Amino acid sequence: MGWQTHAACRDTDPELFFPPSEDDTSTIVARARIAIAPICGRCPVATECLRWALDTGQDHGLWAATTPTDRRAIRRARLAGVPDPVADAEPMCSGCALLFPMPSVDGALCAACIERSA
Repeated sequence: MGWQTHAACRDTDPELFFPPSEDDTSTIVARARIAIAPICGRCPVATECLRWALDTGQDHGLWAATTPTDRRAIRRARLAGVPDPVADAEPMCSGCALLFPMPSVDGALCAACIERSA
């Protein structure tokens, strides 16, 4: 997780990112999101932060200004083949909309789609 050394929040009190409420709709969480928005908004590694939170299943805290509910929705959308515009800016297969595991050119087909079309 080398990206953390470049995070805009690295010198910020971590308590700000872990509000004392599990209810994402609470005023406490809303105030925390408002407080961290400027920090995450100027962060050079916010995309990496969000990807890490999604990939590791973080169910607590605010990561890249997203709540656990936001991240669950992103994960569900990914499973349905719908990429997140922030976390999934990588090229995707034009056949199935899955993200490529390695850099590729937009419009290219993944190995599974190439095999299906053969």
